[in-house]
Amino acid sequence: MRNETDLKQLFMEHYDRMYTLARLMLHDDEESRDVVSDVFAAIASGTVVVRPEGAGGFLLTCVRNKCLNRLRAMQVRQRASRLLQLDDTVEMMPFEMQTDRLQQVLDFTERELTPQTLRVFRLRYRQKKKYAEIADELNINEAAVYKHLAQALRKLKNHFNP
Repeated sequence: MRNETDLKQLFMEHYDRMYTLARLMLHDDEESRDVVSDVFAAIASGTVVVRPEGAGGFLLTCVRNKCLNRLRAMQVRQRASRLLQLDDTVEMMPFEMQTDRLQQVLDFTERELTPQTLRVFRLRYRQKKKYAEIADELNINEAAVYKHLAQALRKLKNHFNP
């Protein structure tokens, strides 16, 4: 900015429209004033140069961009906050209970899955084989492997997480 008088004139002419735009975007008086102040601070420091012709549109664009940056930052903070709240609800299960639960799952699979589905399930989760390896070993296609695993997981979920 060339001088303080020019800055004051820009402020007097454009502040109301800039504030109104910020208020429409942010729905918060304090945040809106901060955004407009940040724009004028950037002009005063020389970081942003405003030409007299088209100053109104330029200033509104600056406000819009600052508002979008603020909204993006707020969304990130809100998402992080929600994730932290979710992490607080995780309960640690003692090791003995975990092994009991695992044994329940294994007993259920032995009892409720068909022999072929049980073979596919064991190859995938005990021996860590890939779908193609399971298909070759059992002489079936990969789509059948997928269907057997989907059926096994569906039964497990329905039984343990109704």
